Amino acid sequence: MRRHALEQFQLKSPAAISRFLNHYEWDLRAIIRAMRRHALEQFQLYRSRFTGRFPNIELIVDMTSLPKEGKFPLLGGWTHRFNGVTGVHLVVLYICCGEVRLPWSFLIWRGKHQTSPAELALKMLARLPVEFRKGRTALHVLADAGFSGRKFIAGVLDLGLTVSVSIQANKVMDTGLAIRQVRRQGQAIFLKDLPQIPLWLYWVWLPTKTGRGKEKRYVVSTVQWTPSTIRKKGRRRWRIEALFKTLKSRFGLHRFGQQTRRGVLRYFCLCLLSFLLCHFQDLEDVESGHRTSPWPDWGELAGRVRVQFCGLVRLAELEAEILSIRTVLEGVLRL
Repeated sequence: MRRHALEQFQLKSPAAISRFLNHYEWDLRAIIRAMRRHALEQFQLYRSRFTGRFPNIELIVDMTSLPKEGKFPLLGGWTHRFNGVTGVHLVVLYICCGEVRLPWSFLIWRGKHQTSPAELALKMLARLPVEFRKGRTALHVLADAGFSGRKFIAGVLDLGLTVSVSIQANKVMDTGLAIRQVRRQGQAIFLKDLPQIPLWLYWVWLPTKTGRGKEKRYVVSTVQWTPSTIRKKGRRRWRIEALFKTLKSRFGLHRFGQQTRRGVLRYFCLCLLSFLLCHFQDLEDVESGHRTSPWPDWGELAGRVRVQFCGLVRLAELEAEILSIRTVLEGVLRL
């Protein structure tokens, strides 16, 4: 977090927050385990209360870049340039099921000639707890074109999961034709570098980056869907983009200024913890009917969560301040 952002804290000084993130000895792994345990409890509670057919679990993987300028030798090669952005790049696994949204884990991309983003995503999928696989609920992976390589698709299938992923139009099939030359949606194809796995090809029309007109985007899936279903799946993949926007705009994910690996990891995890606490509060509001708008108000949620979980800290500080003022006043009155 940058210095000017640290100065916005009211409970502790910027220097104290910096020491807390970079130097103090506290167990980050224990916090991560507690976060995941609570997230699993919330998921199982949601499953037990759900009536009707339980929705599929969608495992969305994507990469987000957090800009960071300057030289930071203590980060040990965590800062690289990717897609025009210099900074730290995270590969994130986001679990969505009905109203439940769980940013489950993230790994840091170490740069070229290191473990690729697709391989990092496979590592996170392989570590998925068995609780998510219980019952008859289907688990389906959603990813963009950056994860459309042979290793990722084959790796997902080896894990016993299905996958839908965007794919480049110039990708070549085993027939020698490019993807863009296919004229019929829902057609079974075999990629040149993946000849043993049948895939079904679809496309959707999306606005261009300039906002003028639309362009055709291609999707391959290991499951045969209808075109309307694949469009719904594609829209749900954008949930992870909404997560990134919320984490950055509301919880300051990209405003870190720590210069050590420990500080950076702690800051990232505390941002995710803040999001989870607010999301669980929002789930309670949805269940009780208190949320009236279709989208949560993250600022209002954060304010309520702060009172619930940090209220005692603030009260203790106010009581100490009151005691100090009374001591001064008593001294003045004795004069």
